[in-house]
Amino acid sequence: MTLIVPLALTASAAEGGTTPTLVPLGATEPGEYVTLDQPMQAPTLTTSTTGQEDPGLLLTTPGNLGTGAGPAVIYDNNGQLVWTRSGSFYNLEAVEYRGQPALAVFDNQRGAHVILDQSYNEIATVAMRNQPTDPHDIEFSPDGSRVLVQGWVPTPFDLSPWGGASNATVLNPVIQEQIVGTGEVTFEWSALDHISPDETTEAMTGFGDLFHSNSLAYAPDGDIVTSFRNTSTVYKIDISSGEIVWRLGGERSDFTFSGGAGAVPSYQHDARPLPDGSLTIFNNGNTHAPPESRGVTYTLDESSMTATVTEDLRANPAAYTAYIGNNRQVAGGNQLVSFGTTGRMVEFAGGQEVFSGQFAQGWASYRADRAAGWTGTPATPPEAVVGEAAEDGGRTVHMSWNGATEVDAWRVEAGASAEALTEVGTTPRAGFETGVRVVVPDDADVFRVTALDEEGRALDSRTLAAD
Repeated sequence: MTLIVPLALTASAAEGGTTPTLVPLGATEPGEYVTLDQPMQAPTLTTSTTGQEDPGLLLTTPGNLGTGAGPAVIYDNNGQLVWTRSGSFYNLEAVEYRGQPALAVFDNQRGAHVILDQSYNEIATVAMRNQPTDPHDIEFSPDGSRVLVQGWVPTPFDLSPWGGASNATVLNPVIQEQIVGTGEVTFEWSALDHISPDETTEAMTGFGDLFHSNSLAYAPDGDIVTSFRNTSTVYKIDISSGEIVWRLGGERSDFTFSGGAGAVPSYQHDARPLPDGSLTIFNNGNTHAPPESRGVTYTLDESSMTATVTEDLRANPAAYTAYIGNNRQVAGGNQLVSFGTTGRMVEFAGGQEVFSGQFAQGWASYRADRAAGWTGTPATPPEAVVGEAAEDGGRTVHMSWNGATEVDAWRVEAGASAEALTEVGTTPRAGFETGVRVVVPDDADVFRVTALDEEGRALDSRTLAAD
């Protein structure tokens, strides 16, 4: 779309002695957005691209306390903000809910997974029945009819047979499968019913987080795959009987590993079975020497019970995060690896780095994921701020539309009233927030900004009076 500056003199402008003009100011720097409330500001994400990275938008929950919990944020590959919602959120993911694209994010304040439609309206919540919900993961079945959630239940337990306290309290992971929409529980599984406490790598004190489950997934055969950080083990669970089919890693691993000591899971996260039967994890590497985190893909041979490393994806320079992080295969087949507390994410294609993103110092996200083909049309109209008039009558106008993905340009109009507006010009969208400087007749103190798509069609607008 062509920038118009200046416009031809209109009758109203001629009478006022002013020719309307519009001059682009470009994009506002992250953290300095004037159309966005300060609590909603998101940290800067500095990116490096090669053209081989996946085009999907980046989903994160960057926090500054090292936990990876914070606002829910979407960025593009240039590090430009697309959408943000203030709060304390965890694990923002693209999902399909009842056949439609949606977002799922865990709201720490409510203790539930929240489902948002493409207008960012809340359409559902998903939570454990009869116990607290854990924020780490949510997984919908391939047909969308069922959903996996989990919780940690403080459970009195006698650990004396393993040298621990007789009156201990154990955080017991419980997994539920529910019917989408009704919440009916179709399967429930308790770790303490199937896993011995001595599989833990943690001390058996009076209060023990012995297992620390941190991911859920459906295997291609419909069984459940879950990662337990504090046993350094990935478990496959028979969804019919609840019995453990196999253990990958830990003291009782059913698999032997090829690829050296670094191939063995160590305080891992994000275990994801792939359609071809292989398995990806984010291997934190706490017990490796030296500790180094990496994204790992295993080929699993369940006849010989061997796990062969087929991808070992490491940051350059090496990165280590003792907790959080993930390793996700994205829509185009690349692997997106988030190195947790380092605030760094790297995407690999064929084992080579093709994209990187780095949060501002002190910020980290629990996970980073991509939303393939995500389009957002917010239910609320665009935001705009008109600055004070300068001596020559010029004003700045800043505009944004939080979450909109189809905006190509902005049209600015001004006039003495909402019923008597004259078009000042259009300007290409320059990022999350686009700024322009306009000069308009003295009596023009009402403005309207309109978001336009790439065909020049109006998407939505905001009309406001200048201060």
